[in-house]
Amino acid sequence: MDEDAKFEYDQHKFTSEAAARRFLEIMHVGILPERHVNLKVGEFDDFRLELERRQWHRVLGNLPNEVDEVLVKEFYANAYNSDGSLPRQAKVRGKMIKFDRKALNTFLKTPIFPTDRNTPYGDFLNEGKDFEAIAARLCLPGESYVIGVSGTPVRILRKHLNSLAQMWSVFSYNNISPNTHTSDINLERSYLVFAIMTGIEIDIGAVISQEIAFIASNATKLGFPALITALCKAKGVVSDTPVLLRLQPPINSRFIFKHCMNPAVDHVPAPRPVPRPRPPRVPRASSSVSEATFQAAMSKMFARQEDIWDSQQAVRRGTRCIMDNLHKLSLAIPDTLDDYLMTGAQFDEYISWPQGRPESQWGGGTAADSDDGDDGVDGADDADEAENAVEEEVPPDDDA
Repeated sequence: MDEDAKFEYDQHKFTSEAAARRFLEIMHVGILPERHVNLKVGEFDDFRLELERRQWHRVLGNLPNEVDEVLVKEFYANAYNSDGSLPRQAKVRGKMIKFDRKALNTFLKTPIFPTDRNTPYGDFLNEGKDFEAIAARLCLPGESYVIGVSGTPVRILRKHLNSLAQMWSVFSYNNISPNTHTSDINLERSYLVFAIMTGIEIDIGAVISQEIAFIASNATKLGFPALITALCKAKGVVSDTPVLLRLQPPINSRFIFKHCMNPAVDHVPAPRPVPRPRPPRVPRASSSVSEATFQAAMSKMFARQEDIWDSQQAVRRGTRCIMDNLHKLSLAIPDTLDDYLMTGAQFDEYISWPQGRPESQWGGGTAADSDDGDDGVDGADDADEAENAVEEEVPPDDDA
């Protein structure tokens, strides 16, 4: 292939051939998303109130929870400048995205400082440092900077930071000066955390603008992805890829208890009691026991049904007897038709009685009713049966 052939690139997405090549170089570079800050009133107020005083809670600590990785890398590719010089802007798909101090402070809704003089934080960085005072504010009692081979302070180990310093260092790692190295803080980050904790005013737009320019020029871990995505969306940049990345877990009370507290020094409240798990359900008895229990219950129920059947048969026999006697009495009344009242046999024909009784696999029951041929019995016998039927009682239930 001819090495002098013209490099083809999408001119709608990239402002130059160098930007298109830069995009290919940073495609493998990872993204370092920001974090939300979700704290209620009364939860770590020394951290929360300072965040609100600086107005960092408005946008910087509450960015939209979406990251368009392709847009972010196109932004950094077009913002690439080998020496990091001005202007601090990048064209993304035809829209100019500015990231100078004024543009960022406006978007973040943070104070805009005059450009004709240094901010208090800038003055602090330019003056000599009292490392003992910084260590006393940031470190646990008895701890300080690690001293380098030259005899000067170089860093503070994270395990030696007090809880408030750890909270601000975590926030700075993701939302102010992105870095994946979190086991300690170097000199520059210790100055930033000290300035925050002591109330020194910081032009946060200028700090983030400088960080974005540094990332664009050095292709380190790509920070501020949610901020850059939000800047592009605010300018009307249309994305053609699905949003696949989200912010990192928020800085909330649970996160702080887990990652920023030192149990040996800080008063860490006891964790909430874990609800006792419900006891497992007792498994049902084996199929053989269940079958036996079912058979016994069904046998008892059918025995009760047999009792009901017998009592209903007694009522039927008594009714037939009464009908026969009433018919005989009617014949003795003058001018009474012979068929004025039904006989017992006629009653049986008029009121159909089911033949036989139910059969069951659990016992009881017969194929046919033995008293169906009682039509030839005289009235006296029927009367005796009726009397017996009246005196007959339903057998008591075994469960009583």
